[in-house]
Amino acid sequence: MRDHSKHIELSREEAVAAMLARCTFPEPGDAAAEELAPVAESFGRVLARDVESLVDKPNKLQCCMDSIAVHWDAFEGLAAGELPDTSGWVRGVDWEFANTGVVMPDGFDTAIVIEHVTVSDDEQHVRIDAAPSARFAGTRAPGSQMKRGDVLARAGEIVNADVAARIATGNVTAVPVRVKPKVAFIPTGDELVVPGGPIEAGRNIETNSLVFRGKVEKWGGVPMVFDIVPDDPEQIKAAIRRACAMADIVVLNAGSSKGSEDWNCEQMEELGEVLCHETNHGPGHHSSYALVDGTPVVGISGPPAGASFTLNFYLRPLMMRFLGLSPEPERIPVRLAAPFPSKHHGPKKAEKPKVAGEVRPSIVAPDATFFGIKFLTVEALPDGTLSGTPLPGRPGSPEAEAANAYYMLPDGPGIEAPAVGDVVWVEMR
Repeated sequence: MRDHSKHIELSREEAVAAMLARCTFPEPGDAAAEELAPVAESFGRVLARDVESLVDKPNKLQCCMDSIAVHWDAFEGLAAGELPDTSGWVRGVDWEFANTGVVMPDGFDTAIVIEHVTVSDDEQHVRIDAAPSARFAGTRAPGSQMKRGDVLARAGEIVNADVAARIATGNVTAVPVRVKPKVAFIPTGDELVVPGGPIEAGRNIETNSLVFRGKVEKWGGVPMVFDIVPDDPEQIKAAIRRACAMADIVVLNAGSSKGSEDWNCEQMEELGEVLCHETNHGPGHHSSYALVDGTPVVGISGPPAGASFTLNFYLRPLMMRFLGLSPEPERIPVRLAAPFPSKHHGPKKAEKPKVAGEVRPSIVAPDATFFGIKFLTVEALPDGTLSGTPLPGRPGSPEAEAANAYYMLPDGPGIEAPAVGDVVWVEMR
C-alpha cells in the first residue's frame, strides 16, 4: 500500500507560482515562439510583435464630409461674413462635388459641406451661404490619420474584429502571432468508456475531454486528446512519456486521489518531479503539478464538476504564460445581494450517528484555510455597480450551472463568511 501521508499540499496560488517559476516556454522574440498568420485568420491570436503600417492614410488630400470642393484663393482676402459671387462659377473649374472619404478633385484644396450649398437642377451651378475658415478646411492631409511606420497594434494584444480592421488599413496582410500551445489530454480509469457505445455495468462515459477541448480552444491552444488509458502503471507511464514528447503542456485526468488504483502521481514521481499533490480547495483537492522532461503536467480531478474548475485554476495560467499573457485569474468586485447558502443542500435530514470508519477525516489542518467553490449570478445595477446573488447547488448541479460567476469561500479558524452588502472578488465563468 502506498504512503498517502507525504503528499505535497500547496494553496492554489502557491501551486501556480511554483509551476510558473519552474516551467520554461519560448520567450518573446524566439523564432520558436511565433509564426505568421493571415490577418483574416488571426482572430483570437496573440500578437508576437508590434504591427506597423506600411502606408500613409490618407495617401492624398481627402474630403472629410459630403461637400463641394473649392479653391481657397476665391475666399482669401474677403471680410468676415463676406461671400464670393458664385454666379459665374463653372463646375469642374471653380467647384466640384467631393464626398466623404474620397480624394479631393485635382487642383482643389478646400471643402464646404453640402448643407451650406444650393446646387442648380442641372448640377452645373452653385450658391453658398457659408465660407470655409482656412485653406484645407474640410479636408484631411496626407498621413494625418496614419503614417508609414505607425504602430497599429502592440505585442501581446489579442486580435479581434476591430484590431484586424485597424491592421488591414495599414495594408498589412499577415501578422506575427504567438504559436499556439499544444496541450495533450490523457483520460485514465478502468471505468471509463467513450460516448456512443455500449455501457457495461459500473462504467462511466468519459466527458472531461469535451470540457478540456472547449477550454483549450477558447484559451488559444491546440487540444490533443489521447485514448482512454486503463489503471495500469506502465501504460500510464508510457502515455505520459508520449504526451510530453508531443505537447507543450500535458493534462492527466483522474487517478490522483487515494484509491488503490490511483497511480498517476506515483508514475509522475518516477518520470520527473511532483511539485504538489494536494491543494486547499474543493472540489479539486487532489489536483497536482509535475515536471516531466521539462514539460508541465497538470493533474486534474476525475469528477466532471471538479475537472472544469481545476482546468481553470491550473491549466489556464500555463497557457496564458505560454502565450505571453498574464496568468492571473480574471476577478471582478461584486456586492453581495444575499448570504451564501449553508453547506447543506436540499431538505434537512435527521442526524444519524457518525461511524469513524465511514467518515473521511478533515482535510483542513487546525490552523489552515480551505476554500469551497460557491456560485453566483452577477448582474449590473442601474447605478453601474455589480450585484452578486449566491445560488444553491453543488458544482455540476443544474442550479450551479445557471450561475455566471463563482467565488472561493474561505473556511477555517476564526473566518466568517462575507455578509450581505460586502464586496467580494469573483471569477466569471
